[in-house]
Amino acid sequence: MRMILSRSEAETFEFARALAASLPLPAHVLLFGELGAGKTTFTKGLAAGFGLADVDDVSSPTFTLVNRYSGRTPIYHVDLYRIDAGDFCGLDLERIFDDPENVVVVEWAERLGDLTPPAPVRVKLTYVDSHSRRIEAASG
Repeated sequence: MRMILSRSEAETFEFARALAASLPLPAHVLLFGELGAGKTTFTKGLAAGFGLADVDDVSSPTFTLVNRYSGRTPIYHVDLYRIDAGDFCGLDLERIFDDPENVVVVEWAERLGDLTPPAPVRVKLTYVDSHSRRIEAASG
C-alpha cells in the first residue's frame, strides 16, 4: 500500500502521476472519497501519468457519466455519483473494463456494486482538515 498526506492539489496530482507510472495495462483505478476530497484532481494526475497532453481537458463527468481522453492509451473517466449502486445500464462498463489497452478511473466506485474490474487499484481520499487529505492506494 502507498500512502501520503497531501497538503495541496499539486501534491495530490503528483502522487497520482507517479502512481500511473507504476501501473500496468489494463489499469483500473477505483476512487473513494467524499465530495471535494480530490478525486478529480487525482484523475488529472493519473491522466498526466498516462500521457494526456492537456490535463485541463479532464473534468468530472458528473452529468455525462463517462469521459474518454486520448493519452498514449485510451483513458476512461467514469463518475457514478448520480447512479444508484449497480444501475449503470447503457454505460458499457464491462466492455471498457475488458479492453486490455484501457485505463479506467471510476469516481464513487462504491456504487459499482458487484461489478469489480480485474486487478483494481483502490484509492481512498480522506479529509484530514480543510487543506490536507490522506491518500491511500492499494492493489486488489
